[in-house]
Amino acid sequence: MRKILKGSTGIFIVFLSLLLACNQNKEASAPISYTCPMHPEILNEGAGICPICKMDLVPKSSGLGHDSADKSLNSLVKPSNELVISGIKTVNPQKGKRKADLSLKGLINYNSNQWKTVSARVSGRIERLYVKYGYQQIKKGQKIMDIYSPDLLNAQQELLFLKNNSEPILLESAKKKLLYLGLNQQQINQVLRSEIINPTVSVYSPYSGYVAELDLNNMAGSSSSNQAGATRISSDSESGMSEMNSGSSAVALPSVKTISRGQSFQLREGQYVNAGQKLFSLVNTEQVWVEFFADSDQLEAFKRGTNIKIKAVDRASQQAEVKVDLVQPYYREGLNYSLIRANLSNAGSLWKVGQLINVHKETELEGNWIPRTSVLQLGKNNIVFVNRNSAFIPVYVRVNAIAEKWIDIGNSLSADQKIAINAWFLVDTESFIKVERL
Repeated sequence: MRKILKGSTGIFIVFLSLLLACNQNKEASAPISYTCPMHPEILNEGAGICPICKMDLVPKSSGLGHDSADKSLNSLVKPSNELVISGIKTVNPQKGKRKADLSLKGLINYNSNQWKTVSARVSGRIERLYVKYGYQQIKKGQKIMDIYSPDLLNAQQELLFLKNNSEPILLESAKKKLLYLGLNQQQINQVLRSEIINPTVSVYSPYSGYVAELDLNNMAGSSSSNQAGATRISSDSESGMSEMNSGSSAVALPSVKTISRGQSFQLREGQYVNAGQKLFSLVNTEQVWVEFFADSDQLEAFKRGTNIKIKAVDRASQQAEVKVDLVQPYYREGLNYSLIRANLSNAGSLWKVGQLINVHKETELEGNWIPRTSVLQLGKNNIVFVNRNSAFIPVYVRVNAIAEKWIDIGNSLSADQKIAINAWFLVDTESFIKVERL
């Protein structure tokens, strides 16, 4: 009996071993199916990428647990304002030269060379004053006051004495003396004809302009700004990209020279003045300055003598062509930039001091170019969507120049990074984008 049981046990063990071996061979020979954790309907006999969410496929029989699924879904559970899943086409930055319209923001400023001072040439008392208030417009040759001056009285007596005593050489010297004391040729001829000495003499303005006092503390204001460096700004309203600059920096513009408002007009009738005393200042706007900032890499396009076009921001039809007269370099807070200045004739007073303008210069620029549609403007910042692991992350870029449908982003991104060809397609109307800074 024992021998029979012993033999049966051995046969059972052998049969069980054969059965297990067959099952293992069957499992080994069976193909492994791959599927997507988020889209189970996707089945593939080999490894690959899900065509819907672009995630890696995993073996269906691998028993993907909760912890594994969480790890695979890390990219999908990120906030939508930090990452976008999309199959949109991408493009790499292209280095090279393109003809571009270099556009910068500038303003109209006072030409400080046109600021004049009217001074008293003789001592005396103001009998009548024709300049009454600040900002009054004065024309060249306009009467500004009647003055009683002993010096002028004596000079007129000397003139008539030399005339009556036939001293032609000394007479010419007396005429020049009266000219230096402020009389014009017509007044001198009137004295010679009438032979009447006028105790009160009219004084005429030698310049044109507006009566104003200069703010000496702001004479160097054109070199200061809220932030050093130049900001590129495009005037192309169709593209919606009205301000192109780097990061969150503010628009840098030269400051407008100001006129002192601390004191009212000081001259009064009956007041005594001394020879050489300043009476008032005249600010003339018949010649104004065009001023703007440029970075060091833009100076090649704005050499002295270069023609540039300017257009008023608020009126596209108001434009002019001027030549660069001054390139004044500055270095501040680690940035190299320059103040560019050009003289602009303003006889008709069409251009107003403080008026914003766009400065244009067509040039061929070396740059790192991407399609214009790849850049999304967020206020004063500009971003692109960079492809990382089949997802798009918003990144700040700097816009250096615009060449038709291309934008130069400089060194903002490397040439091997893939950028979404259409940034607007990845944003809806309710998005608040959290940008990654490189």
